[in-house]
Amino acid sequence: MYRFESEDTEEWFAKFTLHRPLFLTLGFNDHVKYDYGEKVKERMKLNHKHFLKKLHKFTYAKSKRKIPRYAVIERGGKNKGMHSHMLIENPEHLSQSQFKQLCSLAWNTTKDGVSVQFEECYFRKGLDSYNSKQQRHNNNNAMVDVENCYMNNNLDGWTSRYSTPKYFVNERIFV
Repeated sequence: MYRFESEDTEEWFAKFTLHRPLFLTLGFNDHVKYDYGEKVKERMKLNHKHFLKKLHKFTYAKSKRKIPRYAVIERGGKNKGMHSHMLIENPEHLSQSQFKQLCSLAWNTTKDGVSVQFEECYFRKGLDSYNSKQQRHNNNNAMVDVENCYMNNNLDGWTSRYSTPKYFVNERIFV
């Protein structure tokens, strides 16, 4: 059986394509924050699910698009308790301040969410390394919330207002 280490997790995080990433630190109420065991992690994952569902409703309303992101759950120092980190794509139709407001609103409407802190991303590799620091096979206080991660792999015909569509034919790019 293969034992995953933090380097493996960091390598997996690097595969996520995020053009305008925003780094979130999500805080929980004391009932979740200072608890132990698998049940608390399941509760945190459910909170993530509700947060992302609300955020999607706020940002895309009726669209089927999903926001690319990854989420990790970890325990802080001795007195800091459980919290989570999320690296999430800022949708191109929203400014960073608008998206931050929507994230705060969505997180504070979840059952156990009490605080959210934002950091702008300038050094992505460093963040991937930071988020994978506790992800080891022998650490029961950390995990990647795989159920609430979304990787945008559909880049073949990827378009945005900043680029023109590209079509791949026999490894040649035609614009």
